[in-house]
Amino acid sequence: MNEGMLDGIRVLDLTMWAFCPSAARVLAEWGADVIHIENPNAPDPMRIFSGGSLEPNGAAWMFKHYNRGKRSLALNLASDEGREMLYELVRKSDVFITSFLPKTRIKLGFDVEDLKKINPKLIYAKGTGAGPLGPENLRGGYDAASWWSRGSLSSAAMAVTRTDTPPGMVGHGDGMSGAVFAGGICAALLKRERTGEVAVVDSSLMGTAAWFNAPAIIGAQLAPGAGMLGSYVDRSVSQWSGTWYKTSDTRFIYMSYLGDHQDEFEDLARLIEREELITDPRFDSTANRMANSQELMAILDGVFATKSLADWKTILLPSKGVWAPVQNAAEMTDDPMAIANGMIRKPANEPGTPVVVMPPVMFNEDAGPGKPAPDFGQHTDEILTELVGLDAARIKELRAARIIA
Repeated sequence: MNEGMLDGIRVLDLTMWAFCPSAARVLAEWGADVIHIENPNAPDPMRIFSGGSLEPNGAAWMFKHYNRGKRSLALNLASDEGREMLYELVRKSDVFITSFLPKTRIKLGFDVEDLKKINPKLIYAKGTGAGPLGPENLRGGYDAASWWSRGSLSSAAMAVTRTDTPPGMVGHGDGMSGAVFAGGICAALLKRERTGEVAVVDSSLMGTAAWFNAPAIIGAQLAPGAGMLGSYVDRSVSQWSGTWYKTSDTRFIYMSYLGDHQDEFEDLARLIEREELITDPRFDSTANRMANSQELMAILDGVFATKSLADWKTILLPSKGVWAPVQNAAEMTDDPMAIANGMIRKPANEPGTPVVVMPPVMFNEDAGPGKPAPDFGQHTDEILTELVGLDAARIKELRAARIIA
């Protein structure tokens, strides 16, 4: 099981929305004790996003996705008592993750220097829209703005579709950036373990977008204009082995026989029942297939147009070469590889949560348990008793004063 990889590591997760919570969720899946801190009077907005509520198991599905495996503490940091309880938790923690901007961090007393004085060994991790430095470092950021738009990913998507209509923007950047951020935090923990040195970790949506779109960004400098179209496959100049083919039901299969090995081509010809292609002098070697790629593509266009995507997925299953169906999000839940590797699974006893999607790292070939997300303030009493040392009477007083919930 991978849930023990970070056993003994405690993470304070003072974040909202998706990017930074997703990083903390990855750490929780890897075994860390992650405490998601929310304001009793203003909970994480993602909880009630798109119809969610504060009722037990009532949180929005997206909140559940980014907060599985955590404990929930409802704590008012605008009060002196609330800050003192936070500081006590800081003394007993290894990592502090926040998505709040400098003004709020300073005002409420949880900026880097505030917490370093309390726990010099604390790994302080800040997630931002476009980075902690520069003229716009006080501006917030979200997936659609910082990742898709400013980070150049939307232009790459538009290049693929070749339309003048901006593509739909979904939370790809939050999840991808969160996984990268979690890796950076783990690197800082390893450095602390080996040398005693403690680093402040910064990651941003825009920075991760730049990393993911690096080929287009670099290509745009080498050949002006290429960055806008770097991901588009122009079939007028394509090789047969690196392009899409349309099926009879107007779906697509991507052939990625980039090495174009003879045995793989012969195997494909047999599977599609066009064995005559093997001895056709236009296609009987890699060099000839490259030279006559447009002719071969035209033949394959005709072949793939005769059957549905479902048919081709069955026919090509034993193929020696690399290919992939172009799937939609709904089809991912039935993908045999996604199921076999635990990427997507059915949750137990979680009404309103049809599937659980796991972080993209396995340990010992195990994707992890996929524990449920906490209800609002579900673990407040437990955490304050266990880590702050409060008794039931004091907890009752604090709840009546709305310092906790």
